[in-house]
Amino acid sequence: MTEQMAWLSREFSFDLPIRVFPSLLERLRRTPVRAKELVTDVPEGTLGTRIAGKWSVKEHLGHLVDLQRLDDQRLDEFLNPIEVLSPADVQNRATEGANYGNVSMADILARLAAGRHSLANRLERLTEEEIGITAIHPRLRKPMRILDWVYFVSEHDDHHLALARRAITNIGALG
Repeated sequence: MTEQMAWLSREFSFDLPIRVFPSLLERLRRTPVRAKELVTDVPEGTLGTRIAGKWSVKEHLGHLVDLQRLDDQRLDEFLNPIEVLSPADVQNRATEGANYGNVSMADILARLAAGRHSLANRLERLTEEEIGITAIHPRLRKPMRILDWVYFVSEHDDHHLALARRAITNIGALG
């Protein structure tokens, strides 16, 4: 299988038409459902297992939970216009320190679902004009609209779901 590109190596072009926003919002809403589907019937112990120092399934999904505070903050920043959005912690200290191996998958999934539900509810109330509000992404150093940011967050969700699936596959290969 092809090795997955590192997230910090990804580049983006933000040129989607504003009218794709409902589809992107639906994609964002479905992250918790896809995460739950991914871990169904996988033993809890397997979900917390690291291989070769790589994050476990719980850590990948917990990382998405950890970023919900940044997501809320960035949406607030878009809506109360600032020039540059708040940066993410690229060292992922929250996830590294969360000890997700000792957190139940049910709790991680519930927290992910609650956060995505809250964010999606806020986003669905935006006007077309608000969806087009622009700010500069601090790492990419380029302007993005709320529309583009929702695409970016959805891509990040998919990045970690794919890594979580790879972790499950790799653990299965060991057994």
